[in-house]
Amino acid sequence: MGDKKSVNFHNLTIEIDDSPKAVHYSIVGEIDENFRQKEVPRISRENIHLHLKDVGNFNSCGIREWIQLIGDLSKLGSLSFHECSVSAIDQINMVPSSLGSGVVESFYAPYYCQCGQEHTKLIVVNEHEKALRKLTAPSFTCSCGRILEFDALEESYFQFLVALPRAG
Repeated sequence: MGDKKSVNFHNLTIEIDDSPKAVHYSIVGEIDENFRQKEVPRISRENIHLHLKDVGNFNSCGIREWIQLIGDLSKLGSLSFHECSVSAIDQINMVPSSLGSGVVESFYAPYYCQCGQEHTKLIVVNEHEKALRKLTAPSFTCSCGRILEFDALEESYFQFLVALPRAG
């Protein structure tokens, strides 16, 4: 893509891939007391993408820093969140301001099967929008052939989608 930078904290790395139309922030690790948002470059672009599939837990010190970073990025371009981990979704549901003005494009959700397997499935919001608007988990099949069961409370887990913009 474009220019690549990396910002490292104790147990958190942020890879930044900057190109003329979009900037991608890939975040890997824990958002905790070691995270110092002031050290993360703010890059103004039409589209700002945050990739959160490898985000672990948030703690109270980390979430304060996170909200500041997201607030700043929200002012610099159209903010979107991709492949949000289960812990990122839990955090977004507890602290809605952790999204700023951004929109979740895709996220992981927990499922299990009667055969004993646990799965984390990627859900792309615009592909499953009809079910998600009803706070219903999309259906997936296990490798054993059974239908997977959603492993959280749908009303709670999909709470962040209540503000989903209406399709034109």
